[in-house]
Amino acid sequence: MAKKTDNKKASVDQLNGLHDLVTKYYCDQIEAGEELSSGFLAAVNSFLKTNNITAEVSQSEPLQDLQKKLQQLMLDEGDE
Repeated sequence: MAKKTDNKKASVDQLNGLHDLVTKYYCDQIEAGEELSSGFLAAVNSFLKTNNITAEVSQSEPLQDLQKKLQQLMLDEGDE
């Protein structure tokens, strides 16, 4: 039987930390050339959206990196 967990909600800092980790993970996966499953991405995005975690690209270096990598990935796929 699973241990009962504390019913405290995660703090904003914890959720922001998760957002940063997920963003970095996306960047690492794109750099590695691995295919990201749509189900996994949907689950993570749903979690973040449910918790009202948002970020301004202009204020987040990891999101700026992700944006650049996604743009390059789309350009590379267009060349094929």
